[in-house]
Amino acid sequence: MTGLFLAVASDVSLWPIFAALAGVVTVLGLMIVFRCNAFLALLLAALVVAILSGTGGWNPMQEVMSALGSTAGGIAIVIAMAAVIGKCMLDSGSADRIVNAAISVTGEKKAPLGLLGSGFVLAVPVFFDTVFYLLVPLARSLYQRTKKNYLLYIMAVGCGGAITHTLVPPTPGPLLVAANLGVDVGAVMLVGLLVAAPSSVLGLLFCYFMDRVLNIPMRPVAGVKADSPANDEEDLEEKEHPTPLRQVPLWLALAPVVLPVLMITSSTIATTIADNQDRGKLVAEDLTDATAFAANIASSAAADAHSPAGRILASSNLSDSQRTGLTSGSLDADAITAALNSVLLDKSLFEATAFQDVGLDESLRTKLSANQLRTKPAEMRHLNRLLLEATFPNQIAPHEWNSTARIWANRLDGIGNASLALTIAAVISILTLAWARHRTFHAISGDVEEALMSGGLIILITAAGGAFGGMLQKAGISEAIQGMIDLEGSGGLTVMLLGFVIAALLKVAQGSSTVAMIIGSSMVAAMVDISALDYHPAYLVTAIGGGSLIGSWMNDSGFWVFTKMGGLTESESLKTWTPLLSILGLSSLVFSLILATVVPMR
Repeated sequence: MTGLFLAVASDVSLWPIFAALAGVVTVLGLMIVFRCNAFLALLLAALVVAILSGTGGWNPMQEVMSALGSTAGGIAIVIAMAAVIGKCMLDSGSADRIVNAAISVTGEKKAPLGLLGSGFVLAVPVFFDTVFYLLVPLARSLYQRTKKNYLLYIMAVGCGGAITHTLVPPTPGPLLVAANLGVDVGAVMLVGLLVAAPSSVLGLLFCYFMDRVLNIPMRPVAGVKADSPANDEEDLEEKEHPTPLRQVPLWLALAPVVLPVLMITSSTIATTIADNQDRGKLVAEDLTDATAFAANIASSAAADAHSPAGRILASSNLSDSQRTGLTSGSLDADAITAALNSVLLDKSLFEATAFQDVGLDESLRTKLSANQLRTKPAEMRHLNRLLLEATFPNQIAPHEWNSTARIWANRLDGIGNASLALTIAAVISILTLAWARHRTFHAISGDVEEALMSGGLIILITAAGGAFGGMLQKAGISEAIQGMIDLEGSGGLTVMLLGFVIAALLKVAQGSSTVAMIIGSSMVAAMVDISALDYHPAYLVTAIGGGSLIGSWMNDSGFWVFTKMGGLTESESLKTWTPLLSILGLSSLVFSLILATVVPMR
């Protein structure tokens, strides 16, 4: 077989797909036919999927609540603070100050290119949602200045942010795909930028086209009114007897945007440096007697396949030759060490009953029991190394994890927390508004409350979308798709097409680009010999990343961030955001194929 082959195996259950389709019909039916509120529609759809898939047993609502709470916990503070920042920057004149400075550099006609570039650069170290929150006030302020092209401005921000978020490390998605495929991160960064740059240009051209076709005006959103009318006694007094507005210095205007980026980026850089040390990785000297250790694993696994040794030999990260070598005793110390290092990257190595007799620290047991899908390779190797050190204390030497780089990474991890960074930025924006407008904190508290109330609606809708996607994941949609795909004998550019298709199917089915990339790359890695490709596997990473952009709709939190923060209706986002990301995804695939053919880098 030399091409892509899709087939439904006899042992593949189609029930998860049926449950997913039922959820899709529920969302679309309630929102389009019955004009139901988005939060309620998504919540009911998540419950439908949970019931049909049996998630949560007799208490499916508990699972829905858990998924909703998990999503809200990750985005609530960020969205709330972003709403406050946006309103304060507009009311204080900070956003206008930044826009004026940007236009003086690029010119008004090239302002969308500046917004695209800002999103493109900022989304490399910062999550897309945070980038959009930070830049959308600038797009709104630019519209207030030009009175045109609002849709173009917000789409340009989203276009730049979305493409690097899915293609360029150290954003978690492409970083973890690189780890799953065993690709050098530096090569992925280079190829990601080469693919993302022309793709974003095509995306920007589509933004220009849609702005001409739809011409959507700016609407009130997240507590920010288009003309910021006064509505309390102090505002009315200020309107009748206006207080002179202080000119906000450019550095102060930029602070709420630049400071969070610097905080988050510092943490990203420090963590990347610490991860590159890979302190959990074994060297031959860490094994007291490598040959004796391999013999111990072979004999223990033969006696009890469900023992820790059995879990090691059953690891999917071992190749057949490594597994055979460990059991036959034919490997030397270096080969044994290499095999064990592969096992240390296995995210499913720990199984509670297999290690129940091992005296593990409770915090370690808790970490190993958690879902490891998004755990980075260095952290996974560290956790599994601790597991094996506790299991075989006399045969594996303990490792020192807390290097100087790791200590600094841990310190900066708190500083680089997005919620903390945006909270500090919100405080700065509030103080700037008080200074620039000569306003009391009593008056400003009303503005903040208004922004938080509108931000609360966005939090609820985004969290409900996360719950819907979470129920689709728990329904087993990923496993069902994997069971329908046969890739035996495929190779060359076909593998890139396969990775793209799998990631696209997973994205449409469950909503998260990051999850689609991680699961899709794991599936490809399990079915294809990556070393046999006739091009650098970094191109495979960008192809999978492109697939994860396809089909952004109601189960994608990014869809709701764009819709609600941008002030668009669901229908308008389906006409603009969904096709924009599809164009970015398809162009990423095309440029990956072209570059892999012209510059294979093997």
